[in-house]
Amino acid sequence: MSDPVRSRAGQADRRTIADLSVRYGQAVRRFFSRRLRDGADVEDLTQEVFARLLKRAELGEIANIEGYLFHTAANLLRERARKAARRPGDDPGLDPGLDPDLAESVEDFSPERILLGREAYARMVEALQELPERARTIFVLNRFEELSAAEIARRLGVSVSTVEKDMMRAIAHLKARLA
Repeated sequence: MSDPVRSRAGQADRRTIADLSVRYGQAVRRFFSRRLRDGADVEDLTQEVFARLLKRAELGEIANIEGYLFHTAANLLRERARKAARRPGDDPGLDPGLDPDLAESVEDFSPERILLGREAYARMVEALQELPERARTIFVLNRFEELSAAEIARRLGVSVSTVEKDMMRAIAHLKARLA
């Protein structure tokens, strides 16, 4: 006999995973696309990230879901590189689908590097928060959502020139703040 409370919790987790997949799926795909020579495995690896999240016992315990997703994605790439290194006849340490320039960086997630990355991320978020709302929105839509200036202008109801000017201001501010 199944436990109805556990069943409801499992259904809620599945809905949460589906929502997260919609929200972060494209970004996770881009993460893999930038690191793999062969794009055929991108979708499989993306699905594996969300499958691992579903296997996790308590989703509510994850404080930074985005960080967790990309950490899981990086772990998948490391596992892939290790498996490729164990295959006889393969170039040790390199997955045939992994870009050789990135193979070392995927393996080098030392605590120091993670801490430096977190600090840089915090500085970036702080600098973004200092921007006026429209400039911040334009920067995020362009750099993270990969929308063109014309698409952003249409979405926000402003001119392309305004988008370009706000983008230049945002970049100048971030460069000055993060230098």
